[in-house]
Amino acid sequence: MKKTNKGFSLVELIIVIAIMAILAGALAPALIKYINKSRASAAISNGQQIASAIQTALSNESVFDCTSDFTASNYSAWVNGTDELAKEVKRTLGGNGTHKCKKTLAGSSLTDSENGYIVKVKTQPTGTDNMVEVYVGKDNADYMVYPTMGKEWKD
Repeated sequence: MKKTNKGFSLVELIIVIAIMAILAGALAPALIKYINKSRASAAISNGQQIASAIQTALSNESVFDCTSDFTASNYSAWVNGTDELAKEVKRTLGGNGTHKCKKTLAGSSLTDSENGYIVKVKTQPTGTDNMVEVYVGKDNADYMVYPTMGKEWKD
């Protein structure tokens, strides 16, 4: 007697789909955690690039001489301005200078427009002050990404 097997039975297909659903359910939280960590790493890396570009620009004596201490509440608007330091930073970084943070900040009420970087520059730092500090969204130690990381960036 010859048996013809033309495909899978309905029960076999349902079992395979159930196994795939269980695997997807088990892997989804790990994938979401991985995505959030990569977003935080990208934000930290962008903050370090911004700080490095500012420090590089300040090493130019003519730029340093015409720069005073400041806090840029909106990095994107500042870097597109007419300030000599901003022009030099934009030249160093290239692009349009509109860095945004893609990480969702826990318990934060930041809007999309506030997810930009905040930069503090102290041309004559005293004591333990840093020359450049970079924050995301708020001028608050919890939101610092450079030179140290605040608690919003630690898991």
